[in-house]
Amino acid sequence: MDYSRTLFVSLLSSVSLTLSLNAGPPLITDDPDTPGPNHWEINLAATMEKFDSEWGWELPLLDINYGVGERIQLKYEVPWILVDGDGQEHKSGLGNSEFGIKWRFLDQESSGIAISTYPQFSFNSLRSSVDREIVDDGSEFVLPFQIARTFGAAFVYVEVGYAWLEHLSDEWAYGIAVEYEIGETFKLLGEFHGVAEQGFQNDELLFNLGFKWHFHENVALMGSTGQSLREPEGDEQFIVSYLGFQFTF
Repeated sequence: MDYSRTLFVSLLSSVSLTLSLNAGPPLITDDPDTPGPNHWEINLAATMEKFDSEWGWELPLLDINYGVGERIQLKYEVPWILVDGDGQEHKSGLGNSEFGIKWRFLDQESSGIAISTYPQFSFNSLRSSVDREIVDDGSEFVLPFQIARTFGAAFVYVEVGYAWLEHLSDEWAYGIAVEYEIGETFKLLGEFHGVAEQGFQNDELLFNLGFKWHFHENVALMGSTGQSLREPEGDEQFIVSYLGFQFTF
């Protein structure tokens, strides 16, 4: 998400871009890290976005990643979407499928800073989800770049990307995030994430806080919650949340 107000019809247009564009669980902003050679990273989560009396869920959101060498990550992601609200028919169906390839072409160890690119392509998984207005018709291609550096116990990263949407206006997405280690197994996370039309007009800005707890060598519990600080003209303030598990092996 797709990387807030345009990919899914009505409410779900906001759910998709805000919660899915280049998501780096449990935050939206992604970093240059990859799973490592022949390693898997599987995220299974529930996401929510609320506008006044309208609700949208991705339940579950399945995000599968595989490491090819030290610097490449392959990704497949697909959600099951539920929409509900006053005066609306309850709807559910399969969301859009998304494929991505992340390539980290600079490492902090050798260059002092890590930089990656993460092109992603999403498309309609089922025509029935389009016909029932659970997702918008059409595909999307996103080209973001991530830059990161470690400062003691803090890991700081920035992401900027552009999204080409088949039947909707193209958009920019950008974010800055911080991870702070508390002990060996717990991290506090925070970010500012924005989405804007071409020319950086009619934009939105979200503030998000989260955590990541490695309670097992191969399993982490992740969560975040955030609220919009600025919305496009005519849009309502919204809140978002993420809760899920990350399995690595």
